[in-house]
Amino acid sequence: MSDEKKNDVSVKRRGFLKYTAWAAGGVVAGGAGLAVPLSGDKVLEQRYPEVPENQVELPPNGKRVVIIGGGLAGLQAGVELSARGFAVTVLERSGTPGGKAKTWRDRHFGPDDDPAKREADFPGYVRDHGTHAIWGFYNNLREFMGRYGWKLKDMPQDSSIYNFVDKDGSRSYLPNSTWPNPYDKLQLLADARKMQHVPDAERNDFIRLGLRLMSFDYADPKQRAFMDSMTFEAYGRKLGISERLIHTICDSLLEMAYFDNVQTASALTLANLFQLTAGSGDDMKVNLYSQPVTETFLQPMVDYIRAHGGRVLYNVEVSGFEKVNGRIKRVLTGELPAHRIRRCSVCGNLIIDGIEVGHECPFCGAHIDMFHELDEVERSARSWEADYFISALDIPAAKQIVHANLNVLGDEPYFHNILKLQPKAVYVCNLWFDGRGYWERRVHDVAGRPGICFFATGFQQLGITVNRSGRINFPDMKFTISPEFADRDITVIETQIAKTHLVAGKTTQEVAQLCYEELKTVMPDLPPPRDSYLNRWHNYNGYHVGSESHRPPVQSPIDNLLFIGDMAFVPHPAVFMEKTNVTAKWATNLLLEKAGIEKGRIKILQSGTPSVFTDALQRMTNVIV
Repeated sequence: MSDEKKNDVSVKRRGFLKYTAWAAGGVVAGGAGLAVPLSGDKVLEQRYPEVPENQVELPPNGKRVVIIGGGLAGLQAGVELSARGFAVTVLERSGTPGGKAKTWRDRHFGPDDDPAKREADFPGYVRDHGTHAIWGFYNNLREFMGRYGWKLKDMPQDSSIYNFVDKDGSRSYLPNSTWPNPYDKLQLLADARKMQHVPDAERNDFIRLGLRLMSFDYADPKQRAFMDSMTFEAYGRKLGISERLIHTICDSLLEMAYFDNVQTASALTLANLFQLTAGSGDDMKVNLYSQPVTETFLQPMVDYIRAHGGRVLYNVEVSGFEKVNGRIKRVLTGELPAHRIRRCSVCGNLIIDGIEVGHECPFCGAHIDMFHELDEVERSARSWEADYFISALDIPAAKQIVHANLNVLGDEPYFHNILKLQPKAVYVCNLWFDGRGYWERRVHDVAGRPGICFFATGFQQLGITVNRSGRINFPDMKFTISPEFADRDITVIETQIAKTHLVAGKTTQEVAQLCYEELKTVMPDLPPPRDSYLNRWHNYNGYHVGSESHRPPVQSPIDNLLFIGDMAFVPHPAVFMEKTNVTAKWATNLLLEKAGIEKGRIKILQSGTPSVFTDALQRMTNVIV
């Protein structure tokens, strides 16, 4: 090792020892006056990282691409490929773009005497899959959105989503760090020591666990395989972490991020999340999409593709492939019966008369107003040819099409691994209450203001719970999630239910009642809800033990067939919506290479912020026990 390297390691080791000594109970004073070492990356520290070489628009190159699926991954790939001269066709089986990020309008939500419903031009209230958080470490998604001018909702500087409420009344907070990088970790660890959910004698467990998880290196195949080989519960026990910590704080984090729990989710889940949020305090901060997401982000992507000569077609369910000389030549749709048949424009499932539940889609819970009657063309068998094909499907849809076409695709481990992946379900319940103040009196952040949300721990139904109707006064701005509800004498509360097995088979009203009963334990003066709706989703990415080893790389064994989305594998530690963007860019670069086009290659950024803190941790320890 060179002298320069030795000195670098020595400096980092000294810094690491100071961190851990402090975390064990030492004192650091005068945080505002700490000197800041060179760390991080100025581009990654931007809210919308600017990468000049990514800002290109190339002339048509004569190559055609068919993208199966119009969710985030499919639309993002469609935009990037359209900008680089490819003729893009996006085929989406539902009637709305955006997949799990989509929004739509519902004219039926709310009580019958709601004054808005008497307005002739009332478009309906916005419904979506649930409130989506865009973390600071989503550098590639933010670069994409900034480059095309699609901006996120502004958030107050000192807002924090990390407010924990337990069924036994315990409350804990993790506020935003205010010290500079890398000293913000000291502040974070100090705040972790104050978590009321865990007895004082066990709080060092949280710090010990956090430091270990922050040291995770996704690029190391051994570490990745180790964390993928066991549940998070088993991993916590290997470390000797207290059961209360495992089953309260860790469970609530898993429910919020992965809609899963410590008994079934792999240890890789929180390791990846902690690693990605460890570089900078800004990595833990969140933005939300500007509401409604379809109108502010998704439809603009559709418009961009169409403006560049591409097509985005709805109510098209691809069911087959045709392969010629080892390459995919075309994709196919099946012929549907000639009698009346409808498709839900939200989830895309076929609706045969009589299977709706009351006025709801039996699959996703959308109102029957969202049903689309298929015309003769949409019922007929059709095909689309192209030079390249990209599957941007979620796990259930990808498994369905692969299973039905194994004889065409080939008996390859790659495709059998896709069949081993398991999706995760989540239900999102929204409840409407007359009056306001119930939330504001009972749910607060660390500064005593009404909280934007809280992480529910110890509850059966409640997951991360959000006040969609509150308007909160922060020092730098007034904030609300849903302006359509704010400044009215109503309260609209959303909770995301991860334990769907406990409410499976129950009606919307029954689930709403169960959620209401638990909300009452937090807000005792909450009146009965005037109305409710329930979104039922069964297509989120699952992270069970072994899932990572089954994820398909973007490139399939068939040269002109790629798979993208959060279900796919790339050697890059991205998760969630950041991963849809990374895989879309990855696929774009592969197709540029295949087409022999030198210009337009996309620079893929690190997800998260580099830090001497995480560098030191990774040199001193790792997650393997």
